[in-house]
Amino acid sequence: MKNGRTIRIKDLKLQRVRNNLRLLILKECAKRQMDIDDRKHDLTYDKDGNYIGSDDDTDVILQDFTDKWWEIERPLRASIVKCATCGKHNKDMTYHRRSRSWYCVDCYRKNFS
Repeated sequence: MKNGRTIRIKDLKLQRVRNNLRLLILKECAKRQMDIDDRKHDLTYDKDGNYIGSDDDTDVILQDFTDKWWEIERPLRASIVKCATCGKHNKDMTYHRRSRSWYCVDCYRKNFS
């Protein structure tokens, strides 16, 4: 693994701690992203679920919400919390230097070996 560095945890208790911490981070990110999506939905749909046309002010607000959503998603995708390919969070991860991303060991072998 010339271009990668693998972080392995063999102890089952430590694996459980790692997986639970990753899951907490993923749940909090998902909660914040859902909040942003709900706000976007409230701006673009009325109470009956009908689409409302947007004006310039609404477009600026929607773009701001999209930027906030990506402020959460980009660091999450680049972190060790989940695999960049399959999105799994409960495996040992390997860092690929060239792509600057973390992959589970299986995806790393598939994609780079």
